[in-house]
Amino acid sequence: MEFVLVLVVLLLVVAGGVTTAAVVGTRRAVHAVRGSGAVRRGRELGGYAALAAGAVRDPRGTDRTSAGLALRVTAASMSLQREVAAARRVDAHLGDVPDVLPGLADEAHALSRALRLAATAPTTRSAELHDAARAHLAAVAEVTGAVRASAALPAAHGPVAAEAARAAADLQAYAAAYRDLVRPDAPR
Repeated sequence: MEFVLVLVVLLLVVAGGVTTAAVVGTRRAVHAVRGSGAVRRGRELGGYAALAAGAVRDPRGTDRTSAGLALRVTAASMSLQREVAAARRVDAHLGDVPDVLPGLADEAHALSRALRLAATAPTTRSAELHDAARAHLAAVAEVTGAVRASAALPAAHGPVAAEAARAAADLQAYAAAYRDLVRPDAPR
C-alpha cells in the first residue's frame, strides 16, 4: 500500500512539473510571437486595410490628411530601420542611433495607430496629431540623413582606426583630468 501511495505522489509531482513546463513554454512562445516585428507589421497592415475599407465605404467620413500622415510615418520608420541595417552591414559608425531607434519605432507605431483612428473617426485632437506626426517625420528624416551620410563614409581600418582610438582615449583622459581639477569630489 505504501509503495502505491509513493508511486501516485511521484506521478503527481512529475505530471505537475510537465504541466508547469508546458505552461511556461507556451507563455514564452506567445510573448516571442507577439513581440516579433512580423506580427507588428501584420497588425499595421491590418490597420491600413481597415482604413482603406472605411475610406471606400464612406469617403466623406475619412480624414485624408490623417490617413496620408499615417502612411508617411510608417514608411519613414521602415526606411530608417532599413538604412540602419544597411549601415550596420558596412560597419558604419552610428553613434547613439541604435539607442534611439526603439523609441522612434514605438513613437511611430503609436502615432500611426492614432492617425489611422483619427482618419476614420475625426476627433478634436486631429490637429495635434498632425503636428506631432510632422515633427516626428522631421526628426526621422534628420536621423535617416545622418545614417545615410555615415554609411557613405569609408570605414576606418588599420592605422586610421588606431589613431582615432588613441585620439578618443586622449580626449577621455583630458576630460577626466579637467573634471578632477574643477570638481575633485564629483562622481565619475
